[in-house]
Amino acid sequence: MDAAMAGRGVRRDGSPRDVDGGAAGDTAPRSTITLPGVERSVANGRRFVRETLGSRHPALEKVALGVSELATNAIVHTPSGDGGQITIGLSACGEVVRAEVTNDGTTASRPRIRRDVQAESGRGILIVDALADAWGVTEHSGRTTVWAEFRAASWSLPVPGV
Repeated sequence: MDAAMAGRGVRRDGSPRDVDGGAAGDTAPRSTITLPGVERSVANGRRFVRETLGSRHPALEKVALGVSELATNAIVHTPSGDGGQITIGLSACGEVVRAEVTNDGTTASRPRIRRDVQAESGRGILIVDALADAWGVTEHSGRTTVWAEFRAASWSLPVPGV
């Protein structure tokens, strides 16, 4: 796994792991959807997250926003947005939800955090970095996957009136 561009808590070894960090072979159930690399697929990706996790999942809003940002980046900044497609994958194990967005092809520049307050765009990875407990980038067979892990326990709904 290439962890050159990775967020907090990234695993740096190349061994397959599940979302709890267990050994290969004891992975969590996984759901995926493949969508065309067009703008409307971002909303379809959010809908997929909501349908997969359920409306009462404690990390739903963080995961839905994270997937939305990753899908937008894949469509805008990779060959997926030029007639290609994106694949969104979700797996949940214990308190961790792992979201992955895979795009067609690789690019010369990796996703990076931008903190330019004057920029009109380019804050997607900054948002993912703020929401996720860990994130990173992997490349395999000419495709790039940006993944993020969200812990349900680190998310709480605001208490009304507080």
